[in-house]
Amino acid sequence: MTRVAVVGSGVAGLSTAYRLASDHNVVVLDRDAIGNGTSSRASGVITTPVDYPDQPAWSRHAIEFFRELDGTGVFEWTDREYVRGVRPADVEAARETATSNDDTGSSDAGDGVTDVQLVDADAYADVFDPEAPYEKALVWPGTGYFDVDEFLATMHHECVRRGVEFRPDTTVESVRVTDGAVAGIETEYGSVDADAVVAAAGSATPDLLADVLRVPIRPFTWNVAYLEVDLPDGVPMGGDSILGAYWRGTRDGRLLVGTEHQYGGSGRATAPPEDPREIGDELDRLLREDLPGILASVDADSTVVRYECCPMADATTPDAKPIIDAPAEAPDGLVIAAGFHGAGVMAADAIGTAVRARLTDEPVPFALEPLSLDRFETREIDFPFRTMFQGSVTGSAEE
Repeated sequence: MTRVAVVGSGVAGLSTAYRLASDHNVVVLDRDAIGNGTSSRASGVITTPVDYPDQPAWSRHAIEFFRELDGTGVFEWTDREYVRGVRPADVEAARETATSNDDTGSSDAGDGVTDVQLVDADAYADVFDPEAPYEKALVWPGTGYFDVDEFLATMHHECVRRGVEFRPDTTVESVRVTDGAVAGIETEYGSVDADAVVAAAGSATPDLLADVLRVPIRPFTWNVAYLEVDLPDGVPMGGDSILGAYWRGTRDGRLLVGTEHQYGGSGRATAPPEDPREIGDELDRLLREDLPGILASVDADSTVVRYECCPMADATTPDAKPIIDAPAEAPDGLVIAAGFHGAGVMAADAIGTAVRARLTDEPVPFALEPLSLDRFETREIDFPFRTMFQGSVTGSAEE
């Protein structure tokens, strides 16, 4: 049986182990506790059709898995539409999004996942402030949310049940290569033999692979705040691509608000601070200056219950989309699954399915080409930061 070492126990590592365990000998190693890295601070906002608009089959696969997993272990899925306000200048671009959201050209409309509707902003008068700058709203019905800790715990349990071995608190130092093929990994406690290695270590992936392959992955992080506000029952999730923000209600009636924290500001290729858990000015500016004129439930004096940040830096690529690939330039048996730009938890099983396909050449129900390393001209890590909201449905974000 093929021995696979998975480095990283976040959502990419867990979903990989989940999909390989049936016919592979899988060991998952992590320098921290299982699932205790960046994935553990994800918002649970599952907007896969929004964040992967050119990959509807990928989005559909991910969402269907969450619905199937609902009720397993402690995992609970909540369907909730996602609403994005559209400014007058962006209406035409939004209309195109609402009518051309299927990259296959096939009859996928009506599946409840990739459908997008364009409606008058007045239809969400209970959500948007009366002074909000929106003329229309884009609505994705096939989205939802869940508690990420419950998801990670359930995935861990299911992997153990399938025979996956876990080694937490174990730092992997390098990938061992013999005659052009993976032979295992080196850890702080010694060698681990393996026929294949899946590098799912987030922002640590470039260092992990430094001796065998350069990958264009650089760090950044997300900042999140929980607000004490008066939310209508069943309020939809939402976001604003110009502000680079998203929000959702929580089970305890609070409002979770998140935004990208770009080290040094947009467009600067700077290293992370000594403490990547710092809360950036972008979040406070969003809460005090921007959201009070956007959301009816928020004002400048809304109480912040707590702030959260990734316990370590997140990871992104030159186009803010992930790499899931077994590149020809890499040693045989090496697969990369990293660079998800905060959109990894929402992809979940699609990640594990893609990694399995890279290892086994099995067919998958979505395209793998958009995930390939060779789409990038550079392998350097000092590329300009690109927000995942740039070039998105509203079209006004600065390129």
